Amino acid sequence: MTETTDAARTAGTAGGGAPAATAAAEPMVRVENVYKSFGRLRVLSGIDLQVRPGEVCVVLGPSGSGKSTLLRCINHLEKIDAGRIWVDGELIGYRQRGGKLHELRDKEVAAQRRSIGMVFQRFNLFPHMTALENVMEAPLCARLGTKAEIRERALALLRRVGLGDKVDTYPRQLSGGQQQRVAIARALAMQPKLMLFDEPTSALDPELVGEVLDVMKDLARDGMTMIVVTHEIGFAREVGDHLIFMDGGQVVEAGPPREVIAEPKHERTRAFLAKVL
Repeated sequence: MTETTDAARTAGTAGGGAPAATAAAEPMVRVENVYKSFGRLRVLSGIDLQVRPGEVCVVLGPSGSGKSTLLRCINHLEKIDAGRIWVDGELIGYRQRGGKLHELRDKEVAAQRRSIGMVFQRFNLFPHMTALENVMEAPLCARLGTKAEIRERALALLRRVGLGDKVDTYPRQLSGGQQQRVAIARALAMQPKLMLFDEPTSALDPELVGEVLDVMKDLARDGMTMIVVTHEIGFAREVGDHLIFMDGGQVVEAGPPREVIAEPKHERTRAFLAKVL
């Protein structure tokens, strides 16, 4: 499954309701004892995670630690081998009957993804569409209003990410940072409850990273629930409510970002942070 295919599937189905209030008691995301292997390679080994509405959970870890796979399991781009994942109280990808899990049909999975927006490492915009058309495409396909209504919402989102003057511009005419901001607007176009970011700045030149992080900080201030896989330690420290460090498919350490970054308890966490700080 290529990233382009994933982005098209997610863009075509991502969306849902507005972010829930942070005071809600139930977690927005609940991951329990999740395992995932690719052939003989075990990528996730008993992952547990809870993210409450309005929280920003930052995921750190070396390459191959399972971070991206965890995100892809949360919106069922990858099927899990064991465990359970809930988003806003709804079991993702499966229906449970008599203690057994039965995988949902593709249409049912697509409906679940409407509440989950995802932004990939690569921007994966449709090259033959303008920025405005890219943002409008998913809600048009989902028939979430008239074309005029969808257009107005898309224009507002592009203004929100600082691209109000680029609505008729094609992806090839945009910088990497601008393309990623269009990708964020596209993911937001259907008002998801949850946003997943898979190293959204890793493909950008250093001088373009800040403009994407600023958009993400703005989303956090507005109460969007977010899980962010990143190596941007400053973002984790400033914006994150919760941080997990993964290695070898397991959560090695978790806690408030400032505490974990300043005084990591696990040797593996200390070694990783010494390299990236």
